[in-house]
Order: sequence, then C-alpha cells, then structure tokens
Amino acid sequence: MDTLITRALELAPQHSSLMGQFSAEVITKEKGRFNQVIGLAKNRLKKNEGIQEGQWYGNQTHAKVYVKSLNQMMHEVIDVKGFQKKYPRPTLFFWPDFYQDFIGTNCVSPLNYQGRDYYSYVYQGDTLVDGQKGYQFIVRPITSGDRLFTGKLTLSHSGWIIRWEAQVESDALQYHMDLQHQWIHQAWLPKSAYFSLSGGLMGNYGEFILQEEVQQSPKKWNAEANFQIPSQSQERLNIAEIGFDEVFATQLLGNFHQSLLRKWKSRPQSGLVTMDSVRFVKREEVLHQTQEDQFFQGSMASNLLEASIDTLRKSPFSLNQLIFSKSFYYGPRQKDFYPFEIYYKSPVFDSNFNTVEGFVANAGLVFRKRWARYRFLEAEILGRRSFGLNRNTGYVKLRYKTDSFDISLAQGDFVQQLNPDNSISPEMNSLSTLLLKNNQMKIYRKEYWNLAMIKRFSSKFFLKSSLEWSRRSQMDNTTDYYWFNYLNRKFTSNNPQNAEYTQEGFQTHQAFISQLTLGFRPFLTQYYRNHIRESEWGSSPLILLKYRAGWKGVAESNAPFNMVELSYLQNMALSPWIKTGFIINAGTFIGDAPTNFIDFKHYNGTMNLVQAGEMLASHRLVGYYQNFTAGANQRLNVNHYAYSTSGTYIEGLSLFQFSNLWLKPVLGMKKSYVKELLIANTVYINNQKLLYSELGYGLDGLLKIFRLEAIASFINGQFNYVGLRLNLNSRIRIGNIPD
Repeated sequence: MDTLITRALELAPQHSSLMGQFSAEVITKEKGRFNQVIGLAKNRLKKNEGIQEGQWYGNQTHAKVYVKSLNQMMHEVIDVKGFQKKYPRPTLFFWPDFYQDFIGTNCVSPLNYQGRDYYSYVYQGDTLVDGQKGYQFIVRPITSGDRLFTGKLTLSHSGWIIRWEAQVESDALQYHMDLQHQWIHQAWLPKSAYFSLSGGLMGNYGEFILQEEVQQSPKKWNAEANFQIPSQSQERLNIAEIGFDEVFATQLLGNFHQSLLRKWKSRPQSGLVTMDSVRFVKREEVLHQTQEDQFFQGSMASNLLEASIDTLRKSPFSLNQLIFSKSFYYGPRQKDFYPFEIYYKSPVFDSNFNTVEGFVANAGLVFRKRWARYRFLEAEILGRRSFGLNRNTGYVKLRYKTDSFDISLAQGDFVQQLNPDNSISPEMNSLSTLLLKNNQMKIYRKEYWNLAMIKRFSSKFFLKSSLEWSRRSQMDNTTDYYWFNYLNRKFTSNNPQNAEYTQEGFQTHQAFISQLTLGFRPFLTQYYRNHIRESEWGSSPLILLKYRAGWKGVAESNAPFNMVELSYLQNMALSPWIKTGFIINAGTFIGDAPTNFIDFKHYNGTMNLVQAGEMLASHRLVGYYQNFTAGANQRLNVNHYAYSTSGTYIEGLSLFQFSNLWLKPVLGMKKSYVKELLIANTVYINNQKLLYSELGYGLDGLLKIFRLEAIASFINGQFNYVGLRLNLNSRIRIGNIPD
C-alpha cells in the first residue's frame, strides 16, 4: 500500500489536468446562521438586517455547469430559491483540487508531492465503489497545527481520489468536508460534496453549510471553442468600501461562503486564470423555501417575514431614533439601494474632550441621491460646538462618487490635527486626557477650501490629488480639567516642538498646498467572475509616489515647501504557516525646508489607547499612546512629534506572523488560533542624525480578541526601554490593503 501512496503523489499533477472538459446539472444548497451574537447587537441585527440568533438563512441554486477546469466554469442558472433571504443570489458550483500541493494558498494537500513530510498514511482496508476497488487510508498530520488535514482518503489503484472525508483548521475557522467522486469517461469526476465551517469574530460565532449534488452523470464537453477570457469585463475598484460596508452581519455570513471559494477553488499551481461566468436560462425565480426540504429544516422564527435578511429595512420614525446616528430612506426601492437617503449624525457618539476646546459635540446631516449602491451625489453639513471656547464651527461638503471616481469640494472653519494622515482618535484621546492626564492630540484652527479627487483607472493603477487653501491659526490649552490626577502630571502644550523646530507655536498664516499620489501594482494577478475582474491583492507590491508642495505667493500663501516620497508595500506568504509584510518609505524635501511645523513629515505612532486595525501601519512606541510600560511612568509623555523632520528620512516597518514559533509549542497552544508575531521597525532621520529602531514579539488572538506585544526600542543602537502593549486582535491581512 505504500507503493499506492507513492503512485498517487507522483500522478497527482496528471489527474489534476484531467479534471475538466465535462458538463453536468448541479443542485447547490447553502445555509448559514449565527449561534452566538454579542448581546448588544442582537436587537440591532433583527431590526436593521432581519437576522436573529439561531435562525438559518440560505438558498438553493439549480444550474447547468460547463467545466473547462476546476477553476474555469460557465454556469447556466435555471432557478434560485431563497430561504429567509429576500434577495438571494445564485451559489456557483466549485470543486477543490486536492491533486495540487497546496489547496488555495494555505492548506497542505494530502497528495502534496512532499506529502510524506507532512502526513502519515495508515492503510485501513479496501472497498467497492462504482464496481471498482478502492483503498482506504487514514491521513494524519505528523506534527499538530493548523492548515494540515485529518481524515479518511479512498484511492483507486491508479491513485485517483474516490472519496475524501476530512477536517482542517485554518485562520480560526474549522472546516469539515466529504467529497465523493464517480467513475465517468476514464476519470473520477465530482458526484456530491458536503462542506461545513464554523468560527467567530469578536464574540460573534456562526456556521455555514454547503451541499452540492450532481444530478446525472457528467457528459463530455469540448471547451476550446466555447470558453475564453471575457473580452469586456468590469473591475471592482472600491474594495475597501465594499469590504467595510455598514451591514456587518450579512457581510460576515457572506464571508463564510467567500472563505470556501478563496481556500478551496483557487488553483495557484495550474497557471490558469480563474473564471466563472453566469447567465440565467430563464427569469430568476425567487421563492421562500418551506420546511419540506430537510436541508433547510432547523430553528424557525415565529415570524418568517421578520427573520428574512434585508439589509435596507425601514421602520416607522420615532424620536428615540435620533439618539444614535441613522439613515432614513425614501423613494421606490431598488434591489440594494434607495434613490434618496438622509443620514443623521448624532452628537451622542460624536462627542469628545480635549484640553484646547474642552467638551465638544458634532452633529450633521448628509443628503444623498443614488443611482447605484456606490454611485451617488452627496451634500453634507456638519456643525461642531466647543463648550469650552463657546464657539460654533463646521463645514459643508459636496461630493460625487462612483466605483472608480470620487471628487469632493469642501469649505469650512474647523480644527485639524497636525498629522492628518494618521490622526489620533478623538474618543481615545478623551479617555487618555481625562484618565491619564495625557493629552496627545494636537490641533490647530483651519479656515479652508478643499478640492480632492481619487481616480482608480484599474486595480493596478490609481491617482489621488488635492488642492487646499487655508488660513491656519494657533490654538492653546484652555483647560486643565481631568477625572483622575494621574501621577500629578501637567498637561503638555498643544503646540509641540522638537530638535528641528525649537519654537513653540506659529504665526497665523495662509497656505496653498497641493498633493499628488500615484499608486501602482506592477505584478497584480486577477481572475474573472461573471465578467467581473477580481484581484489577488497579495500577488503584487503596491508602489506609491507622493508629491506634496506648498506654493509661496499663491493666494497670499506663506508656506513654501516641496516634499517627495516613495513607498513600497508588500505582503506575502513565505509558507502555509508564515506570513510577512513590509512597508518602506523614503522621502526628502527639495530646496528650502518648510517654515511651519505643520508641514513637516510626521510619523505614524499608535493611533488608539487600545489599537484595532492594521498591525503594520505604525511604529509601536513613537508617541501617541502606550497602554502599559515597564520602567518610568513618564514614558507615557513621549512626544509623538519628536521625530518629525523637514529633511531626508528612510523608514521601514515589518511584521512576521507565525502559526507555530516558540511559545505556542511550549504552552501547548498549537491548535489554538493564537499566532506569534515578530516585529521590526526602524527610521533614520538625517537632520537629527538619529536611527530609531524597534524589535518586538507578540501573541495575536489571545482569547480570540486580544493581541499582546512586548517591544524594545533603541536609539542609535543603544537600548532605550521596553513597552508592553495590549491591542484588539486584527484579522485583516498584513499590509498592502487596497487603497
């Protein structure tokens, strides 16, 4: 039997190439539900999205599928039936290719050419399938850890997969699968598949089940004349906007399905562009499923209408709706948008405190006219009340945006942080100020006009530009109010200074500033889904070229400078268990240095008291906030503008994420989601002849929620101190997020 395993591993590429050129009718059923929802979110999900805990939501798709290869298919959709979904979408057929060394980009196939380095194969006996003899093996990982399968593999005498029953854990999601094949046209082709996966995010846990049944024996189909890359295709260019849509729960349920496709449909070794085309044989049929279908039986809501997913539910107006921010929709509803929307920004959760303005509240109205979900004309009016200064300020903004274009014109009298590129959360600054007497946010008054534009020509190339005229005025601390007299501290000045800028504050002046940023991904690979061109964002680095200039004499401007910056962002998987990301920034000022500290290059420190989001966006101990520190408590007073410069600089940020490194095996946490991190950051400031560096170690995913880091800092090679930081767990990919 050892010979059979050897034969299966050697012939796997050949079998992979033969898994195509057939057609079949397929019925695909999927359903998902939340088994646990954070208490505060339950009512919101039911009212706003029609989702309630324990209720299954799903759909059934009947389609004829034409398969050129396992990642190139055409789907003729016959009908779609929804179960507790108001607007179901067809579920496309897919079949994972376990003849590849790696499934997707993460999991190690049991038929990996080096499979014996990962798995043990124990012969269990033979069986009879479709009149042919099969041989059963128990497959177990040699070392415990995620992305390795455990299961029962049934092989034919020539090494074809007859059946594969297995489970695997990958990125905190547990997958179970049962793939059954049938002997047709001298190959073992798909017959039925069953997938289930379960997992959670920030205390919300759900599960997803997908079942596929081939209705008749697959037929031969010659794809050469009928299948080609779409000559006309569209791209999804507003990825960040779609990915962080307000509809959280529906997105999460949908992401379970997308997780299956990403991990099990991708064929990185095939060299083929992934394609899925869809057309409807007849008008799409949308029906509510009944309990007659056993697959959809389960916990039923008392009111089926209330339990149907609908992300744009309308409810009668009541005054308590004004407590929180809320959208009010008008006009005849389209499938995923209303033509008119009024969005109310409540001051309840947009209030904060700072030592310049005292307590502050913001409130606003946004009026939108939509032609599609992400194509609209928007007018925004926002007012800001500073109770400490007894001052009312605000701005008005007009904006038009589409999937690929975004232009806005704004005018206002408002406050601006010194580092607008990576600003400090006002809410977190409020807590730091009131609880720790640590007023890190530094602001100035800005009376301005601003014209900004983003144009995404493709996923590979985009342009950002802006023009702004402003009158900039110094603001000073006006209050020393606090809740706790932490260490009897004194609040720091609102006008920071450092070795390069020794004066405190600045004279009121006018500035005319332009900025142009070009972004390019030279090696981006893409795939097609129903004439939509999608991108594999980790396949290429992102190269950014930025030019920022202050124009002396233009509109009485007195803020001259020219700054250029080149950035390189790259994230990659070094192995199924190691991910890494890099950001390198290099820049300089051409000609005279800027005369105003506002226009210096500022660095990204830690944004929040408890950090959430991108792990690779900032230095860990460069000002802003440290959550815990070892050594002197005054470390919390680190000036995050200490390294701001008007000269040449080179900055590098890097992060390595390991499934198993040192501590996890020692603590017996190999099967947990906890990942180990190695962190290395550095920046060289030429004007200060200063080399600042950080080396750190972290655990990401503690209790599924937290990330703990220990960071050592060094100045010109000399040890400085160690800081401990507690952050929220972040599952977004390392670096290179679509812009």
